[in-house]
Amino acid sequence: MRLTTKVFTVLLVLLFGTALFAGQWVYKPMSINAQKGDVVLSPGEGFIHDMLGLLGCYWSHSGMAIDDGANIRHNTMYVSEVPIEYNYFLGIKTTPKRLNPDRLSNGLPGILTEDIDTTYNVTKSFMASGGAVLKPTATNEAGYRGALNAAAEVMKYLVAYYRVNSYMNIYQLDYVNYLIKGRGNACSGTCWYANYFSGKTMSVATIPPNLVSVCASNMYSSVVNMVRDNAGGFGSFVIDIEGLFGTGADEKVANQIVNTFAFDRSTDTSSYWRSRVGSLTAHANAPDHLLLQNFINPAGANPGVQTESTSYYGQVDPLVITAGYYYWVD
Repeated sequence: MRLTTKVFTVLLVLLFGTALFAGQWVYKPMSINAQKGDVVLSPGEGFIHDMLGLLGCYWSHSGMAIDDGANIRHNTMYVSEVPIEYNYFLGIKTTPKRLNPDRLSNGLPGILTEDIDTTYNVTKSFMASGGAVLKPTATNEAGYRGALNAAAEVMKYLVAYYRVNSYMNIYQLDYVNYLIKGRGNACSGTCWYANYFSGKTMSVATIPPNLVSVCASNMYSSVVNMVRDNAGGFGSFVIDIEGLFGTGADEKVANQIVNTFAFDRSTDTSSYWRSRVGSLTAHANAPDHLLLQNFINPAGANPGVQTESTSYYGQVDPLVITAGYYYWVD
């Protein structure tokens, strides 16, 4: 066969083969078993997790699916990225003096969107083990999904800081898509507002003064231990020396965080909170408070405050993650 004939034959195969098998491989990203508007729950760790456990809560973080399982939008704060102001001894940086007050009161990144691979495997904002999806019951799915889609659209619009103080007072988020100092919410408060701004007012938990006091004391102890662990051997030694002459660095930072939590006094490293926190009543929601009242969580408690009339979310499914894969589209 002459060369020109071979070339012509190859061109015919490519031309008709392409027409016959027209299409492409498309990648479907990693996803979870959540639909647009469902709330995604996650257990966690750290002083917020420890504090919520005192209220019978199992989950300590939440967000909302803003599509059918590929992306979660949530409000969070990277505590490890809050700038630390240090003490110095003979020109050597030693122990923390306090956290940057502005960044402590107005936590970043605040509300953000992450795909499933990023949030579970990179930033690890959510934990897969023990995770759950809060959704309507099968009976109510068709009737409620439109409203939840609307809540997800609100969630996509909202921009705000993470506010530690919103664990005392949930009512501090505005319907805006830009950051406002002193305004924002925590994770579940933001999910609450996404429903509220789309027309559904969910119930809010009331935490009595005795429990607020217990939570504050627990938070204080957790932060003291965290600061000492991060300070290392020499740092802990300096903290002990400081304590002989007044308040050590561990106590100052712990006081600052509790003062922010209870009173939004993010510049205050004194024990201001101790004589006052016992008179406070908190009105705020943790993740478990988004559950129905009769739901028993994995910790064996039922801290939920919702009823069938206050919430679209009547069912809790275990989290299921589906790995990303390619599929052929004609």
